[in-house]
Amino acid sequence: MNKTAKILTKLLNLLEARLKQTDFWQVACPEAKAFNSATPFCMDTMNLAQWLRYVFLPRMRALIDADKNLPSHCSMTEQLEMVFTTNEKTRIMEVTLAIDQLLTEKKTPPARLLKQAY
Repeated sequence: MNKTAKILTKLLNLLEARLKQTDFWQVACPEAKAFNSATPFCMDTMNLAQWLRYVFLPRMRALIDADKNLPSHCSMTEQLEMVFTTNEKTRIMEVTLAIDQLLTEKKTPPARLLKQAY
């Protein structure tokens, strides 16, 4: 596993932990046909919390586990900013921004953020 994949794994674990600390993790799994969406973030078939839990996290982990190339661009934080309206969004968006910057700009997240991840 390369350095980027190791850092991404930590960030995905932290994202999951932070989602579990909010109501965003307690979303029902969408119907199977919802996963066939061609719309970014599956916005036409599921809400953003469902996309994070049931699409984004599993797909990123599958790429890492299969040692496949990671996306070279990621920009989900702007979408979260428009959709999430609670105070918890800041803690979630801190992690998604780190993921966006890692994949798009190859920018290493702050050490304090990585220390929170397992």
